[in-house]
Amino acid sequence: MTKVPVGEAMQRRLLVALLAILLVLYSAAVVQAPLLADTRGEWIGAGLCVVGLGAAIGAGTHGARYLVAVSCLCAAPVVTMLFHRLIVAQVWSLIPLMFAAVYVRTWHRPAVARIVAVTLSAAAVAALWLAPAPAPWLWSVSFPVCILGAAEVVGVLHAALFDAALRDPLTGVWNRAGVDRRAGELVDRARRRNESVAVLVLDVDDFKAVNDRDGHAAGDIVLTQLARRLVAQLPEQAVIGRLGGDEFVVVLSGVDEGSARQIAGDLRGTGPVHVTAGVAVGRPVDGDGFTELLVTADDDLYRAKRHRNPGLR
Repeated sequence: MTKVPVGEAMQRRLLVALLAILLVLYSAAVVQAPLLADTRGEWIGAGLCVVGLGAAIGAGTHGARYLVAVSCLCAAPVVTMLFHRLIVAQVWSLIPLMFAAVYVRTWHRPAVARIVAVTLSAAAVAALWLAPAPAPWLWSVSFPVCILGAAEVVGVLHAALFDAALRDPLTGVWNRAGVDRRAGELVDRARRRNESVAVLVLDVDDFKAVNDRDGHAAGDIVLTQLARRLVAQLPEQAVIGRLGGDEFVVVLSGVDEGSARQIAGDLRGTGPVHVTAGVAVGRPVDGDGFTELLVTADDDLYRAKRHRNPGLR
């Protein structure tokens, strides 16, 4: 069974929760039909939430089902606005629009999130003017400000907190959870492009001796120097992480075994910090495939260390 990364599980749970909350709210509005005068929008919104929940439950955070679920989350409040006859009901619709914008900004690239936020804002303004409820002209400004502002302020804060949770506090590279998430995304892209994936596991030579001789502060400096060197020498799209202790991992796409070993050799032979590297290259189709490559690279690392130090057991 494929292990679901922590971040992906959180992302999916939040999407399901938002759709479920909207479904409850729209269902409650239908029950209170006399207050809203026309509940066709709420019926359609509830239907979109049901479709979104069906797509989101049990699905990943990529692919057609995920796209359907997010589209339903964004479309439901806009559709309800089109049928509102009471101006106060339009204000209610602004809140789920803001939540949708925050969700997308939290979990997706800034450029994509801003396009979605602008699209939601334009759709909300159009719905305001098409709906039977009379809307003050100022709302054509305040609705986009609220949607875009929520996405940038709250969404950026959420994204920053989540990014910090996936970073190694000492070196600034990804921690194990971050590696799992970013490597999963890289594997997905490589699979779509029919590219191979290379995993390099690196271990600092004689790290224990550094700690014993110079203290743990010196050891921290060694790890930080190595992390900086990896970031400086490797391509921007490479996934760089610290697995724990003095062990680091690098994940690259579109690299064959010969090139991967050349990269590993370059990393071994430069700088004041020397490392031993293990390499594995393959075409994983899911998270389990990446894990298998990681195990293979770790085995290759151990063989290299035994070759360098025959007394190692």
